[in-house]
Amino acid sequence: MAGKVNASLAQVTWKDSASLDARYRELGIAWRKVEPELLAWAKETEAKATRIQSKADIATVYAGRVQRLANASPETKAPVQVLRIGDACIGTSPCETFAETGLEFKKRSPFAHSFMVELANGYYGYLPTPRHFELGGYETWPGTNYLEPQASVKIMDALLEMTTKLTGKSK
Repeated sequence: MAGKVNASLAQVTWKDSASLDARYRELGIAWRKVEPELLAWAKETEAKATRIQSKADIATVYAGRVQRLANASPETKAPVQVLRIGDACIGTSPCETFAETGLEFKKRSPFAHSFMVELANGYYGYLPTPRHFELGGYETWPGTNYLEPQASVKIMDALLEMTTKLTGKSK
């Protein structure tokens, strides 16, 4: 690894200045809806939990998450941001962002060098793509994923719109 980094550094063109710019938006996204059956399970699980244990079991922790999500307001303002440093662009998400989303941002960004930073300006759980919701899995469960199934699409659209503004070119 060190050899590859060293070889790459030999090809870097150093500059004494770089264009800096940023855009920030609080994007309206719906919280994930909790089905009545899941909410009933969560309440029952928490009610049965023993308070004698020093640590709650995983089911009880998850039951608490589900109940908090069920009691959340209908929508949140999720912070998303893009930062320009020369010909590089950093997109941010307040979620645990899937590699697929980061690669899509890199591919679709108008900047030569683009990447995502997750868990920026907040924590909103996992951010599965709509395709991952179809596949299922831990990251798509209410309580590990807090946002609506289209959240990754909405976040990506907002990030790409903001990158276009950073370039100074119209769409």
